[in-house]
Amino acid sequence: MKQICRIIIAMCLPLLLCDPAIAQHSGPYVGAFVGGNVLMNAKSSDNLGDFSFKFDPALLGSAVIGWDLEPGNPVGNGRIELEYTRRNNRLDKVKFVEGSFTGGGDVTADSLLVNFFGVLHDSGRWSPYAGAGFGAARIEASGLKVAGQPMGSGSNIVFGYQLGAGVDYALTDNLNLDLGYRFFSSIRPRFTEVNGHAFTMDYLSHNAVLGLRVGF
Repeated sequence: MKQICRIIIAMCLPLLLCDPAIAQHSGPYVGAFVGGNVLMNAKSSDNLGDFSFKFDPALLGSAVIGWDLEPGNPVGNGRIELEYTRRNNRLDKVKFVEGSFTGGGDVTADSLLVNFFGVLHDSGRWSPYAGAGFGAARIEASGLKVAGQPMGSGSNIVFGYQLGAGVDYALTDNLNLDLGYRFFSSIRPRFTEVNGHAFTMDYLSHNAVLGLRVGF
């Protein structure tokens, strides 16, 4: 394993130390991302009062299709893309006024967003970027439990948005490595408890992503 790591470092080090000029891509691209998703403690409420959910961190996956804007265009340097992302988190704890109880079940968010990213290009391979996106998310609560007892379920399609920043590394004229951060949130989805009452919850997620984009 150590030998493999040395070989990988030896292959990548010249790319990191040498930063020759590279042509800036413009036109369509596709990409795929993986990363880590931390769903923040979710404040929730029903007809009886407030409570909160705590979730386990999990992986996420994304696919994008977009367009790198032509250098010198009136809009500015950047890209516009359509992004699909799936996030799934296991419910760990449920906290009421009476105390904290073991949770169970999952909350899954499938989002479809239009992203706008401004990119700072120079003559090298590194290009920082920042931007925002908005669209829709289908958020589903599946088999939620409190202390082993069924609590609720359901799904909602709600407005979602995100803020993002990161850095691109141009491997070639048409291939980019993308390391970024995304903060994703939505308006409160509404689910149904086993007694028929409705409850709502916050959805706010911190995400670290690593991906590849291929231009055409």
